[in-house]
Amino acid sequence: MANIVKNPFIITPFVPEEYFCDRIKETGELCKHILNGRNVALFAKRRLGKTGLIRHCFEQKSIKENYNTFLIDIYSAGSLKEMTMLVAKEVFSKSGVLGIREKLLNGLKSIKPTIEYNELTASFSLGTGLSEIKYPDKTLEEIISLLDSLKKPTVVAIDEFQTIRNFKEKNVEAYLRTLMQKCRNISFIYTGSISLSMNNMFKSPDEPFYNSAVMMTIGVIDRSVYNEFAVTMFKKYGKDIEPELVDECYDYFNGVTWYIQLMMNEAFAQTMPGEVLKKSEFESIYDAVIAQQSFSYEEQFARFSEKQKSLLTAIANEDPDGVRITSEDFISKYGLGSTSSVQTAGNALKKNNVITDNGTKRQINDLIFRDWLRKNC
Repeated sequence: MANIVKNPFIITPFVPEEYFCDRIKETGELCKHILNGRNVALFAKRRLGKTGLIRHCFEQKSIKENYNTFLIDIYSAGSLKEMTMLVAKEVFSKSGVLGIREKLLNGLKSIKPTIEYNELTASFSLGTGLSEIKYPDKTLEEIISLLDSLKKPTVVAIDEFQTIRNFKEKNVEAYLRTLMQKCRNISFIYTGSISLSMNNMFKSPDEPFYNSAVMMTIGVIDRSVYNEFAVTMFKKYGKDIEPELVDECYDYFNGVTWYIQLMMNEAFAQTMPGEVLKKSEFESIYDAVIAQQSFSYEEQFARFSEKQKSLLTAIANEDPDGVRITSEDFISKYGLGSTSSVQTAGNALKKNNVITDNGTKRQINDLIFRDWLRKNC
């Protein structure tokens, strides 16, 4: 059977070493912090590759062989219980490999193990009882205590850490700060994509996490570095691409890694061995990318209220750097109604991370969704 050529432009969170572009300096810096037992607050705009960088660091020999590593994305969590569930699932998923499953089950006094039946294998197994978490603070303390007692040091990365500010419980920040401060054998990496919120959490003297972590920021990959990477990947598989097309993709998405990778993934898929993909193909590549996302966007758009739909469509057709949604000119231009109704719709969209603040302006988070709105609404 002939070898199937993989697409070297990976758009999933884990990127194998050979397909990982640059981040040499950032990898070295983050690994240095881990090796020196420091907590890290990692700042970056969304889709710049924070998660990929952490996974990449966890695969480095100095880290992989000497540390237990866990990465928990709490973006979807709305409470401490939901966060505890996500932490528990990640730890349990690795407990077998680490040889700590029995110790973990015995150590969790706040939940009861369950007996689970697998119909496919006709066998019974001991479940975790995670659905029975009644005291999330207690359960989380037990998990952290167990990890802290392991022989190898542990690194726990919590992605989208600023989400805890929206939890329904009070004083979550103070509680977590106290819990994490007690650890002697665990270091934490807190990542965040909303810079204002993360800045306030870690740089304000009045906040619980003030001065609790080393600050680290990642920006866009250098334009020339990414260009060389993309051209090299095409050539490696007997294909070719005009460097100008790579630059156009880079510039269109302001160097945001995930979007550029998505464009290059589609560009690679459209190119046959021996062919050269030219700059003039940018529109057809982008149309294909938008079409692939169309069903998902239709589903998402249908869930919004009519006011939210009108506001989103208006924002999409304005300056991509953002618009003052309560300005009289903007409201009048698109017939959006009263200032208060626009403000209400804007706040709801912001809460659900559909739009975000850019200074005094609001802009749509997903750049491809923005262009889908322009084309279809």
